[in-house]
Amino acid sequence: MAQSVIDLFQQLARNEFGFFERLQTVSEIMSTTVPTVSSEVSVGEMIGRRDPLALGSMAVIDAAKGDVIGLLKHTTILRCLPRYVNTLKECDRDRSILTVNVCDLATRKSPHVSPSAGPLQVLEIMVRQNCDSVLVYDDPHELRGIITPVSFASAMLLYYRVFQTQQPLQRLRLIDLDSDLSLDEIFCRGAQTARDVMSQPVTVPGREPVATAIKLMQECAVSHLPILDEQNQVTGIVTRNDILMALQPPSRPGLLDHSVDLPPLIDLLASGLEPVLSEPISSVAKGRLISVSPTSRLADVLTRLAENGRDIVVVQDDSQIQGTISLTDIVRVFRTLMRLQSLKTM
Repeated sequence: MAQSVIDLFQQLARNEFGFFERLQTVSEIMSTTVPTVSSEVSVGEMIGRRDPLALGSMAVIDAAKGDVIGLLKHTTILRCLPRYVNTLKECDRDRSILTVNVCDLATRKSPHVSPSAGPLQVLEIMVRQNCDSVLVYDDPHELRGIITPVSFASAMLLYYRVFQTQQPLQRLRLIDLDSDLSLDEIFCRGAQTARDVMSQPVTVPGREPVATAIKLMQECAVSHLPILDEQNQVTGIVTRNDILMALQPPSRPGLLDHSVDLPPLIDLLASGLEPVLSEPISSVAKGRLISVSPTSRLADVLTRLAENGRDIVVVQDDSQIQGTISLTDIVRVFRTLMRLQSLKTM
């Protein structure tokens, strides 16, 4: 007998629908609108008049066969973006990089999964390989979708929008993980507030040079740094993308290392980028500061991220930074849930 609408909504109201347990394949989460670019296009033609920061990673499609060639990562696009084109400082490197074919910049062995793959498989790839885009296809001729951290954040936000009942804060105990609690209930108890999912902040004084920020990002494996003033107050945030846009493009595509998002400092110094590396980090920061309190509900944090089109918020209490929450943190929370699901079904 089919489930009635009343029973379904009662399940939703009681948080007994089993939202996270029902997520079996990536096809339920992936975006079917995949940004693509033809293999015949140059960097200049691809960017055109669009805002580079608004461009995400793009699948490069063979113009003749229609097959997926690889992935043009967003970080690669920003790394190759001319800084001084059409200005008095324009040089030959600025003009020449725009004529490079997108195939020369694509990652040929980019991670991909089948539409029938489980969410945990994609989450493990994202965390272990530190990648923010996974293509979905069985046959390279039939690109089905793309998975990004936003895919998982959107799924969490959808859960909160459906299950809107405000529950009292009930802390999760370790013994609860061995009980019959549903994944939805575990999620509600274990990831309730910003404090529950935030990461330890890695900060940088605004007067420090760009080189210091690059070193911090590489050593701490982060892509955002809150900027502090002399009173240790957060005044802004610098992102990896801000730094990539500030750097001059490499002299030729062959010098690009696709395995890292930020080039090693020694390579940047050898490329004659010392003037840029010496600039104060506050001068290249473009990121807008969005802050929440430690007691902010996770649903509110996700809403702030979605509404502002950002992938990080700063957690502050009495003007003092307590932590940060990025889309990477959301991916890790989602991975924990999916790991628990796999244990419960063993």
